[in-house]
Amino acid sequence: MNEGKSNIPEKSTDGKQLQKREIVEEYRLVSIDDYTHEDDQKVIDLIGVFKDLWINKKIILAITAVVFLFGVIIYAGSERIYYSEAKLMPETSSPTSQLGQVFQQAENIFGIQRRVEDDDIRVAMYPFIVESLPFQIELMQHEVYFGDINRRVSIFEYFTEHYEQSFTDRTVEFLFNYTIGLPITIWQNITTRRPESGSEDTPGVIDFSQIQDFNEPRFLDNQIRRVANKMSSYITIEREPQTGFVRIGVSLPDAQASTEIVILVKNLLQEYVIDYRTEKALKNLEFIEDQYEEAKRTFQVRQDSLATFQDRNFNPARQVILVQEQRLQSEFDLAFSLYNTLARRLQEAKIQVQEQTPVFRVHEPATIPSRPSQPNAIRTMGGSLFVGLFLGIVFIYLRRGFAWFLDEFNRKEPKTYQG
Repeated sequence: MNEGKSNIPEKSTDGKQLQKREIVEEYRLVSIDDYTHEDDQKVIDLIGVFKDLWINKKIILAITAVVFLFGVIIYAGSERIYYSEAKLMPETSSPTSQLGQVFQQAENIFGIQRRVEDDDIRVAMYPFIVESLPFQIELMQHEVYFGDINRRVSIFEYFTEHYEQSFTDRTVEFLFNYTIGLPITIWQNITTRRPESGSEDTPGVIDFSQIQDFNEPRFLDNQIRRVANKMSSYITIEREPQTGFVRIGVSLPDAQASTEIVILVKNLLQEYVIDYRTEKALKNLEFIEDQYEEAKRTFQVRQDSLATFQDRNFNPARQVILVQEQRLQSEFDLAFSLYNTLARRLQEAKIQVQEQTPVFRVHEPATIPSRPSQPNAIRTMGGSLFVGLFLGIVFIYLRRGFAWFLDEFNRKEPKTYQG
């Protein structure tokens, strides 16, 4: 370390500044053998810290035991969640050459994001389709077997009449509603208890057939919204970017119900995607079928008219009869040509619908889980022990710091201020 030179003015006894003189500061080198680590030991004294913790081990163990007991209560009162999933291989309808397939495989191996095509956009839309309200309304109408009630009921009926929250969820909800969320709870009670004219507080039976069409504004019952939000939180859909597999997972308190709902979601999603992909082709097919039926009737009428005319005029002698026969023959040929063309177009439209219909191949089917996925005993107990030890150590030093603060506060003399 180099010390610079500084010019400091000197003052005399009478306050007059004297001439500046140059002060040279000198320093000396200290041998490394003379250096001690006492200062570092004063900063970090590990042995002292461990001894301090050992002296206060009873407090640390008491706090750890209390936190661990809370962890055991949370684990025992938590809801057992069973997770079931299925992997699908959605078929892409866009034709790809062999060279393009080779590049696509290389991109998947190295994790390169290829250009987004229509099929990729549709696969990325799967989670939004499942979370949509029409999909959830259609899903909640299906019946599923629930083990806690030992019978098959609709998903909507189960979550509105039979489902009960766990002890932990009820406790957390109660503490939140009457502490932090107390204003929201009061507001909800005021708004939900407002009576309507000519109606009772108990809701009537919901007719799902009246809420299939959302082309017009309509009022939706709050129970339907709650069940739809709950089901959308239970269902997860992910797409693996490298393999292209679509994973459909359902987490529910019932093992068999979670597996059945995975299959339901897969079937409904397949119907939604097929309707979306084949909508234009189906409309074209429907139009061609109508035209084909009309052309078929016209052809049959023209055919009958020509046959009847020829039977009545087997040996025509007049020119008028020949002209009428030629006109009927021309109408018959035109009707036959149109009928033949539409028949061919009808077959082409059916083939087009079949080509545009995607195929969902199940790579890994959903099976009934044998053990719950949540809560995790090791994670809960281990986390409780870690949090308990941490809080115990923090409590010791916070208590010591607070005692020091009180001591300094009591010994501190107030300053006098002169006005």
